[in-house]
Amino acid sequence: MLLTKDPRYKDFAKKYAFDLARFAIEVVGMTPTHQQWELLEAVEDYGSRTSVRSGHGSGKSRSLAVISLWHLLCYVKSNTMITAPKIEQVRNVAWKEIADVKDLMLKGCHPWIVDYIAIEAERVYIKGYKQQWFIFAKTAPRGSPENLAGMHRDFYLLIADEASGIPDANYAVMTGALTDWRNRMLMLSQPTRPSGFFYDTHHKLASKNGGVWTAIRMDSRDSPLVSPQFVAEKKEEYTEEEFQIKVLGEFPESRDGYLLGRAQAESCVAKKVIENNETYGLLLLVDVGAGEYRDKSVAVVAKVTGYGEHGRDARRVEVLEVPIYTNTRNLQDFTGDLVNLAAQYENITIAVDAGGMGVSVCQSLENNYGEIVRVKWGAPCFANENRGRYVNKRSQAIVAASRAAKEGRLGIGQGRHVKDLLDQMSRVPYHYDEKARYQVEKKEKMREEGIPSPDLWDAICFAFMEGMNYNIYEGSVGNVKDSLAGKALGQADELFSGL
Repeated sequence: MLLTKDPRYKDFAKKYAFDLARFAIEVVGMTPTHQQWELLEAVEDYGSRTSVRSGHGSGKSRSLAVISLWHLLCYVKSNTMITAPKIEQVRNVAWKEIADVKDLMLKGCHPWIVDYIAIEAERVYIKGYKQQWFIFAKTAPRGSPENLAGMHRDFYLLIADEASGIPDANYAVMTGALTDWRNRMLMLSQPTRPSGFFYDTHHKLASKNGGVWTAIRMDSRDSPLVSPQFVAEKKEEYTEEEFQIKVLGEFPESRDGYLLGRAQAESCVAKKVIENNETYGLLLLVDVGAGEYRDKSVAVVAKVTGYGEHGRDARRVEVLEVPIYTNTRNLQDFTGDLVNLAAQYENITIAVDAGGMGVSVCQSLENNYGEIVRVKWGAPCFANENRGRYVNKRSQAIVAASRAAKEGRLGIGQGRHVKDLLDQMSRVPYHYDEKARYQVEKKEKMREEGIPSPDLWDAICFAFMEGMNYNIYEGSVGNVKDSLAGKALGQADELFSGL
């Protein structure tokens, strides 16, 4: 039997079509939080335009699934399109939540209606109406918004998940389909950038400013679904900006798009961050100047202590010297210089950028010196925590180093390279991807914006990369002035003695 022929359906649709919260409670068996209740009430009217910015754990994904099934079941031959920056986002999150809500409905007040719902990989539909009455997922490759065109329906609901990451050109096409006065649109996202269409729906296009959009903020701290312990953990773990976006549900305030300001970079000059009585290790950090837009080879000697990005044992780094900063050495001479340099320091760990021509330097060092750390900038992070915060190891290391600079955990000596370093530190553009992860701009993008290659700053950032371990320097406690390494560290102590 078709759903429209079921004698129970007419009363069902009449009861819930304009009472979404009641649908959630009675049909799904859900107890909406006050934040979810506000969202459900905003969506239920014909022609609604609702935009939600939220922090972690506020229940937006479950709400998306409930709303999708409500619209499917309460409006005959309705269509719902769910879009996101990447189709995998819809299939892995929205489809899973829809399946979970369908299962919950079996325990609700109307389990009979579940028999009419079919879930397939590409669409969720009412049985017997696969081509007419459905929920479907669709996205568009960047630069091809026309792929989203062509949808018009009396009962049409457009849902944009991770909405802050969707290109504005896509919205221009999608909203063009909302031609009927009954059509609804819902956007949900962490607020990752202070510009664009999603941002505007919370500001100049919001109802409070005379616009049509009901703007809702879901602060994780106010959600009964989020524990105070979780909030406290994220307060410690996240940068201030991340906490603002991912917990408070607020847009970032910075508009210049750089990780560090000039004054913050300058605060690191001649700063002592490791005391004489502390244990530490030595790192030789090498960035190989070869290939497109990599114009200098760099070697940095630094002492390091601590692990991680936050907490009492967060990593601290002092740059002792920059013995190599050149674009004239060939790779063979450069490798020889590195071997000679490493021989001057006891128990030093060598880390080399293994991209491009750096591979040859790595191989040569391994043959002539021994074990080294190969830095693979573009690789994803290993720890799950970092995978959820950073696009790759490059982003993780540069953000961690920038955070250390802001928090007084990075010291750089005064020398002939300081001006270049300060320029590089204060001109590292970044953004957040559709998953609210940090993404430092690629070198090609930096070149387009006239930003020189930050080779020196990159090398220093190696010290903050996930998994960058070090050997304890045996002379780091007690009298170290008798060794060559001790002599170098003694000179560094003199540099910082006036602080």
